[in-house]
Amino acid sequence: MNQIFFLSPLPWWAVLVIGFGVLALLFFQLRSLRERLSPAKSWTLIVLRGLVYGVLLFFLLSPGLIAQQTIKLRRSLTVVVDASQSMGLPASPGPAQIPNSRPTRIDLVKEKLLAGKEPLLRRLARDYELRLYQFSTDLETTTAQSIPQLKAEGRGTRLWEAVREASRRAGPGSAILLFSDGITDREATPTAEAPSLPVPVFAVGVGETRGYTDLRIADLNIPDFAFRGREVKFEFSVRAHGLAGKTVPLYFNHGKSLIASRSITIDRDPFETRLSLSYTPREIGPHSFTLSIPVQPGEAIAQNNQREFKVDVQRDKIRVLTLSGSPSWNYRFLRLALKQDPSIDLVSFVFLRTPTDSVDVPDNHLSLIPFPIDEIFLEELRNFDVLVLDDFSHRSYFNIVYLEKVRDFVRDGGGLAMLGGTRSFDSGGYAESPLGEVLPVEMDGKSSYEIGTEMRAVLAPAGKAHPVTRLRADTEGNEQAWKQLPALTTLNRVRRVRGETLLLANANGGRGGAPLLAVGRFGKGRSLAFMSDDLWRWNFIAVGGKESPQHHLKLVRQGVRWLAQEPAFEQVQIGSIGGARKPGEKMDFKIRVFKDDFTPASNATVRLRVVGPDGEEFPLEATAEPSEGEFTALFTPAKEGSYRIEAEARLAGRLLGKTSKNFSVAFAFEEGSDGRPRPELLEQIATASGGEFIPISAWNEKSLEAMATRLEKIAPSEIVERHQIQVWNTLWGFFLILTLLGSEWWLRRKWGLI
Repeated sequence: MNQIFFLSPLPWWAVLVIGFGVLALLFFQLRSLRERLSPAKSWTLIVLRGLVYGVLLFFLLSPGLIAQQTIKLRRSLTVVVDASQSMGLPASPGPAQIPNSRPTRIDLVKEKLLAGKEPLLRRLARDYELRLYQFSTDLETTTAQSIPQLKAEGRGTRLWEAVREASRRAGPGSAILLFSDGITDREATPTAEAPSLPVPVFAVGVGETRGYTDLRIADLNIPDFAFRGREVKFEFSVRAHGLAGKTVPLYFNHGKSLIASRSITIDRDPFETRLSLSYTPREIGPHSFTLSIPVQPGEAIAQNNQREFKVDVQRDKIRVLTLSGSPSWNYRFLRLALKQDPSIDLVSFVFLRTPTDSVDVPDNHLSLIPFPIDEIFLEELRNFDVLVLDDFSHRSYFNIVYLEKVRDFVRDGGGLAMLGGTRSFDSGGYAESPLGEVLPVEMDGKSSYEIGTEMRAVLAPAGKAHPVTRLRADTEGNEQAWKQLPALTTLNRVRRVRGETLLLANANGGRGGAPLLAVGRFGKGRSLAFMSDDLWRWNFIAVGGKESPQHHLKLVRQGVRWLAQEPAFEQVQIGSIGGARKPGEKMDFKIRVFKDDFTPASNATVRLRVVGPDGEEFPLEATAEPSEGEFTALFTPAKEGSYRIEAEARLAGRLLGKTSKNFSVAFAFEEGSDGRPRPELLEQIATASGGEFIPISAWNEKSLEAMATRLEKIAPSEIVERHQIQVWNTLWGFFLILTLLGSEWWLRRKWGLI
């Protein structure tokens, strides 16, 4: 419908004056024409002139027309389908007679979109500008042709993020039709954020909550590491749906060994209880644990009844056992250095007499306790990290067979240190003992114990970078510190060093000298030999000279840490891995390799492998970095679970060391662990955004009409287009005036007035 309007600045009284003037003019013209023409002809000319004057007066008012046109828009609609793993669960609960016979949630969505003579997807494409997306952890574009092949394989559900991104792409005036079970990675309900959506969300809930049955272990809280000998607690929740009135057993296993079991009574629906179990590890290294509950009939998900995890057990303190042949100065200051270190747990024995010593009192009257040989070497030795033999000879106390236990202890990863004296090395009869192959020096049974000659410790080439002899961080400062140490007066001679020589005993101030400190490896363990019992002088004389005894203390403590294979003293080191990674996320491992003298091993051969959750092995290629002794390797885990990376380095065919680290791979939210639909979350999002929630079982023809009606109220699809037309500026107005004037002129000429 068109509307007329006037834009003339003339007031209405002026228009009326002009109108009356025109009428007066026409009246006088009529009287003049009647004197010459008949009344009919006179009125004909006056009418034509009146029309011309009327049109001119109308144009004088600047008339215009408002033209209106109604346009129907083709509204856009965004269909978003949840393709996460939980959509692969059965759409309705209840036991299935035949495996996989029940339709899944994603099957129900595909049926709703594609079934029927006129599928819903075709109708939507006819009535709307249709956009199709699928989502799990990310929003991805899809097509109508791809919907039949859509699979529920996504390992996460970022529901809110997907809806927000879809609304951003859709733009204002559109709507979102969401098919989902409502399970999301986010624990918090995003209701407060939903009003910020620019479009309404019509959420179609998939999956039945009534009759849903499941039992699962959730919210497992485990430490990244535990300490040997200390109780470690594992906290977790047990949640159940549809199992009220049942009692189920819980099993806690360490490896294949059952540690504990509990009976859990499910007294309500839904059910949740928080539990705590503990274990005290006795050995260092990775420990595997399993929590499990037998699968109950009708459960929707079976795999969430079991949780496997690993804990890396570390030493809270280094346990050191010392055996000293007599209460000497060396024993006193060695014990002082170890006792003052809070990270060392020391057990020491000092022998005050031998079994052959003659005592004139009964044994039960002696204050000395007998040495517990069997308890130490047959039972407790494996619980220590380092054994120190300080001027101690086994010959007076026990059979050589016990030294075989010491050899096995080192071979399995323990540390052995032998300090010099009249009862050590060759003087103690160790050349032909089982420890002859363990120590880093070779003995021939003939070497002597020397006393009385002053000798100074000189750093050997291997000792300049080795962590045991690193008294100061900088090289020059370290060498200067060794030069300032007091001289020693005793030395145990050995045939040669088979390990690494760190210190030499120099008597004349020149270069070279006899081996003083040597280190080596045996099996998985390490050994250290200090060929003097004057180590105490580096503490006692320093204090007497009002200097710090820190160099003596540092040497002893660093030697113990190296023997105990503390990570900082490993020749093969794996860099920090950080927290849990996600499946499909690329990992970059950093490995550092050192020679026996702890200088970077740039030419080392590094072999890496990753052991997966099921024991599968993945060899990795180590790539040398520009920095000497540094290597990198890439690995992309494919699934969740506990992994372990193992590194081994060799130089010229000789083993430098091995190490390993555990790491976890997991999604922030375990998609397959909780399959209960969340219609309440979908309803909250739909309501808050101005849309509507509809269970998929209730979706029908009326639902589609109701959605269209709701959209029409929110953003009408019809728009009215208006534009103004200036009548005086149109061609038809000019032709009208021209026609009237031409007709009046032609009649006047015909009737003889011209």
